[in-house]
Formats: sequence, structure tokens, C-alpha cells
Amino acid sequence: MGSPLRALRREQIIAAARRIVADDGLESLTIAAIENAVDFSRGVITYHFRDKDEIVEAVLRSAVDEIDANLVALGGQDLDPEAQVETALRTVLQGFLDRPEAARILLSFSGRIHADPRMAAMSAELYGGYRRWSGSLIEAHGDRFAPVDADGLAGVMVGIVIGLATQTWMDPEGFDPAPALDEACAAVLARLRSG
Repeated sequence: MGSPLRALRREQIIAAARRIVADDGLESLTIAAIENAVDFSRGVITYHFRDKDEIVEAVLRSAVDEIDANLVALGGQDLDPEAQVETALRTVLQGFLDRPEAARILLSFSGRIHADPRMAAMSAELYGGYRRWSGSLIEAHGDRFAPVDADGLAGVMVGIVIGLATQTWMDPEGFDPAPALDEACAAVLARLRSG
């Protein structure tokens, strides 16, 4: 187990790296930029992280964990199956919208997926996790829903959240996600009712 000072330094480095990525994009994240942001020497930074790739991974994981905190909160709710699906869509979207720094980080990373196999793998893990979680929510109540392709509908649910979040980030003054989410929830629930 690491010392409290080591944990603090790692947190400070990750926080600085997150700000850099959120404000200026992933391409702006360099060891030198982190040095300037936290006023640590390169040696201190590389003592806590092997290299920039490890920092990049820590930044992405921190953003995902921050947004996923809303999913954890859903676990303890006692709702009927339809309300669980609707609440999941609303809560996960709100998780993205309530955390603009994390959202900007995820958007910055998405531009690297095609060129960076590590980013592609992390992205696949992220979206695969959301699809599996959504699919398990549908499958858990298969006896209450009409027969559907749970994996396919889970992909639609993830697409709804990511699409609405992206439109909101790209056009915050011109796009209100609330009515679009109302329509999306109605469509998903209609599919679950009718099969």
C-alpha cells in the first residue's frame, strides 16, 4: 500500500492532466504541460507514473469512474421494471451532463480511437460495459417485457445516451436534451411492451 503523500501526488497529477485534456484536448497532454500545471519536476511525475500512457489511462479511467458513479446509485433502487429502464436512461445521461470536465475528456479521447489501439480497447471496454449493464437490466425482467433482442436494445440505449449527451455538449445553447430523452424513453418502453 502506498503512502498518503504518494496517493496525494498521484491525485494531483491526474487532476492536472484532466484539466489539460478537458480544456485543450488530449494532444495537449504532455509531461511538460503537467509539470507546469502542478509545479512538480519531471522526476516527481515519472516516479508516480511510468510514462505519459499511464497518465492518459488514469485520466480516462477517472472520467469514466466519475460518470459511472450514477450507475452505482441506481443499484439500490426498488422500482418496477419499466421505471428501472427509464430511470437508467435518465440517470446515466444526467451523469454525463452533470460532469462536463469528464464529458470533455471522453470526447477528446474519442478522436483517438481510430489511430490508437489502446484507446480503441479502452473505448470498447467502456461502451461494452454500458451495453452489458443495459442488457442485463432488460434480461433481468424478461418475464415482464415482450421478447426483444436485449443486446440490440442495449446498444440503442447506449446510443441514445451518448447521442443526446454529445448534442448537448456540442450545442449547449441550442439543444435541450429533456424532450428528446422523453421521446427516447417512450420509444424504448414501447419496444419492451410490444416486442
